[in-house]
Amino acid sequence: MSLGEECPSVRDGHCVVNPTKKCRFCDCGGDSFQLAGAVSVIMTYYKLQDTVEDSGFFKRSAARILRLFIKRSYKKARKAYPKIDEDTKIMMEQQREAEKNNCGIDRCADPTAKLISKLCGYMSEDNENQKRVLESFGYYLGRWIYIMDAADDLEKDIRDGSFNPFRNSRRETMEETMLYCNDVLNMTVAQLIMAYDLIELSVYKELLDNIVYNGLSLQQKYNLFEKKKKKCRKKDKDYFAYLSKGDKRS
Repeated sequence: MSLGEECPSVRDGHCVVNPTKKCRFCDCGGDSFQLAGAVSVIMTYYKLQDTVEDSGFFKRSAARILRLFIKRSYKKARKAYPKIDEDTKIMMEQQREAEKNNCGIDRCADPTAKLISKLCGYMSEDNENQKRVLESFGYYLGRWIYIMDAADDLEKDIRDGSFNPFRNSRRETMEETMLYCNDVLNMTVAQLIMAYDLIELSVYKELLDNIVYNGLSLQQKYNLFEKKKKKCRKKDKDYFAYLSKGDKRS
């Protein structure tokens, strides 16, 4: 929406989920909302498909039920955006292959990064220069999303014995490992900002500036450090020392 020349209007209304609650709506239809909705449905469908194939009985059963609920919406989104559906399918296959081969963080993050890069490129297909910038921004945004998710799940994956690209590059303590994850994320954000500064935005620039320049780093700080330390306040012990005791290297 920020790439467009018109500023969408806002109207008052009632929440769709909770009709008793009043809220404000962006009164703008068109390609932006259609694309966002279709991407959300398509990626959710393939995520559920992945859960059905790789998870245990209970998660697999729940995923099958949820997949039935969105199957109609998925078919509609696939028909409207067949290219995005194909790109997502390829990404999931590449992701599964990378994780199956126990690859490192760069190889594992690449499929998600490439998918988000393509999605951002679709937003400006008529402007080749802008498209290249958006693709670069999308690549590092997708890379940040995957790495952030992997770093946030590291504790759980260690305890469950599940795959995590950071397991092969752990440091002596969990705190040092989180600091390493944070460094990897910071380098990714630096590249993301370089591309973002070249994008020509017409509206919502202040909001996007706040997310890109401040929000990503604050989210890293919360997920990697502050949220985890809260878990041990009731135990009256240092979180990272506590976690490292259960960190059995394979």
